[in-house]
Amino acid sequence: MSAPTAVLLCPGRGAYGRDELGFLARHQVDGPVAEALRECDARRAEAGGAESTLTAIDRAERFRPGLHLQGVNAAELIYFGSMLHLEHLRCRYRIVAVAGNSLGWYTALAASGALDPTEGWRLVHTMAELQLLVEGGQVLTTLVGEDWFPDAAAHAEVEAAMAAARDAGDDAFVAPSIRLGGHLVLGGTKQGIALLLQRLPKRRVGDREFPLQLAGNGPFHTELCQATSRAAVDRLAGLRIRRPTTHLVDGLGRVHSPWSADPRRLLDYTLTTQVLEPFDFTAAVRTAIREFNPDVLLCAGPGTSLRAPVGHVVLAEGYRGLHDKQALFASGLVAID
Repeated sequence: MSAPTAVLLCPGRGAYGRDELGFLARHQVDGPVAEALRECDARRAEAGGAESTLTAIDRAERFRPGLHLQGVNAAELIYFGSMLHLEHLRCRYRIVAVAGNSLGWYTALAASGALDPTEGWRLVHTMAELQLLVEGGQVLTTLVGEDWFPDAAAHAEVEAAMAAARDAGDDAFVAPSIRLGGHLVLGGTKQGIALLLQRLPKRRVGDREFPLQLAGNGPFHTELCQATSRAAVDRLAGLRIRRPTTHLVDGLGRVHSPWSADPRRLLDYTLTTQVLEPFDFTAAVRTAIREFNPDVLLCAGPGTSLRAPVGHVVLAEGYRGLHDKQALFASGLVAID
């Protein structure tokens, strides 16, 4: 019996939380990813001692937000967690395409073979360092109701809050950052974020309350990251990027195939376009569904943050006849393992 086909979806910031402590240790398997992790640990140990290694942070006795959510730590925990998880998932699924959300795009490059695991870590580490230089933040809000379908009132509330920010002037800049299924991430200056949190009404979908400021995040995927992009182009000009060995779907919903992908375009998109423009994870999932007709939409760990956004897109598409949450949950179409 052949393995089910799957599109692998790699998570972004916020995926490694309290429940994910030890995720790297639990998924450790020998190979190129483990070698890259050992190199990461060696460099960390040289700079800050054994307690600063990623392995030690992952194996900490308790979750410490100031440690585990610090920009570089969070990015590397998520990258290596997803890449190690992938080693296990390959045994059960035939992965036909790879995509990712925000930071997950960097993981997707490595998971698809466009970067080797060590170069993927280099990209993740460098971008995380550079993002620390940008002030501002992100707010997660929702545009769907309890049934996971669009809510017109929620749309109107977001539009009104963004209009208020525009009226407040450049110091209160806000803009769409990530289109995340039925959710929307807005990025902006500190003043803009404060205004959004003040103006957006509270909404609850399931057990989650919106709006929510995303801890430790900067104004990713907005024009505020111009300096980050310029520095990335300078520092990562020699990144050893190549054609992927598995189809790769970017944050504009475009497919980069093993036969026709242009490594130079991939690098330009990675260091410039997606740094400065909204990341459309919704478009990536929609393209993956339409182009590859997978048996499973596979949300890589750590965490389960992508399940709901992916489910929103499935219902919007009516993929495989699924039109309500209960049927979606029963189908097993959106999987985490």
